[in-house]
Amino acid sequence: MQLPVSLFIGLRYSQSRKGNAFISFITLFSMAGILLGVMALTIVSSVMNGFEADLKKRILGVVPHLVVQSSAADQPWQAKLRQHSVVQDITPFLQTEALVQSSRQLTAVMLQGLDPAALPEFLQQSLILGRWQSLSEQRFTVMLGRGLAEELEVHVGQQVRILLAQGGSYSPLGWMPRQRLFTVAGIIDTGSEIDQVIMVTAQQDLARLLPAKERTVAWRVSLAEPFQAPILAAELAADPSVTQVQDWRQSHGKLFAAVAMEKAMMWLMLLLIVAVAAFNIVSALVMMVTEKQAEVAILKTQGMTDGALFRVFAFQGLVNGVFGAILGVAVGVVASWQLNNIIALFGLQVAGGIQLPVVMDVSQIISIFVSAISLTLLAVLYPAWRAVKINPAEVLRDE
Repeated sequence: MQLPVSLFIGLRYSQSRKGNAFISFITLFSMAGILLGVMALTIVSSVMNGFEADLKKRILGVVPHLVVQSSAADQPWQAKLRQHSVVQDITPFLQTEALVQSSRQLTAVMLQGLDPAALPEFLQQSLILGRWQSLSEQRFTVMLGRGLAEELEVHVGQQVRILLAQGGSYSPLGWMPRQRLFTVAGIIDTGSEIDQVIMVTAQQDLARLLPAKERTVAWRVSLAEPFQAPILAAELAADPSVTQVQDWRQSHGKLFAAVAMEKAMMWLMLLLIVAVAAFNIVSALVMMVTEKQAEVAILKTQGMTDGALFRVFAFQGLVNGVFGAILGVAVGVVASWQLNNIIALFGLQVAGGIQLPVVMDVSQIISIFVSAISLTLLAVLYPAWRAVKINPAEVLRDE
C-alpha cells in the first residue's frame, strides 16, 4: 500500500540519522521524556486509585452510605430504591454519639445499633476477636474498634460504661446522664481511623438505652458503589414519605475530597513532565526545519501545498510522541502490575511494611495516552507553521 506523500516524507525525516547528531539527540531525549512522564503518571495514578479504593473499602465499609428516616409505615421509598442495581441492603439502623468509660479512660465514640442478622459484609470480615452472634445471644454487649479498645485498655469479656447526654435526669448529686454497663464481646479491625471511635451493639440494646423520643429507627442503605450515594440521596429527598436523608459525605466527605484533590494535583504535576518533554520536540523540529530549508523550498517549487508541507513536519513530531507515549503506557502498566515485586527486588520497604494497593483504570490510562498525544500535537504546530512560511525564492537564490 502506498503511503500519502506527507506521511512518507515525515517518516523518512523521523528515521534519518545522517543529519545533525544534536537534532537526533534532542529527538531521542524528548521521546525518552515522554516515555518517563507517561510511565510515572500511569504508576502514580494506579497507586492513588488503589489508596482511594482501600479507603473506600475500609471507611465506607463501616460508615452508612445513606441513612434514611421516613414517616410512612409501609416505607414505599424502599421499593423504588431497590430498583437500582447499585443498592445492596436496606436494614434498620440506630446511631448516636456517646461517651464510653473504662477503669482507665473516658472518650467519645460513635455508637451504632445494628441488626446482628444483617451486618454489612466488610464489617463482618473486620471482626478479629469474638463472634457477632454474641450481640443477639447476650444482652448489652458491644464490639469495639481495635484502636478504641487499646485506648480504653480493655479486652474481650471486660465491661465498659456507656453514657448518653440525651434523656438524663437530675439527682441529689446533680445532672446524671443515661448510662449502662456493656460487656465487650469482640474487637473490630478495619485498618482505618474508624477503629478509634467505632462501637457496635445490637439495635434493640441501643434502643433500650436511648430515651423514648430518640428511638426512631432509621434505615441504613448499603451501596455497591458508595460514590453513587449523592445521586440516590437527591432522589430520596424528593420522595414525600422520606423526612430526612443523609449520605456519607456529611461525615467523611472532606477526607475523600482531600484525596481527590491530591490525585488531581499529582496528575497535574506529572503531566507537566510530559509537557516539558513534548515541547522539547519544538526545538528539535525547528532545527530540522532550518536544516531542511533547501528541501522544503524544492518541494514547494514542485507544487507541494502548504497543507501537505505542514503535515510532513506534524507527522514527524507525532511519530516521536506516539512512540514515546505507547512505550510509556506499556512500561507503566507492567511496572504497576509488578510494583510491589519491584519494590521488594530493590530491597525497599513502604512505611509499616504494607504492600501498595494498585488499581489500574483502563479509561484513565487511555486519557493519559490521549493527553500525551495532545501535548505532542500542540508542540508540532509552530515548527510545521515555520516550514510553511519558508520562501523558496529566498532559500534557492544562493543555491
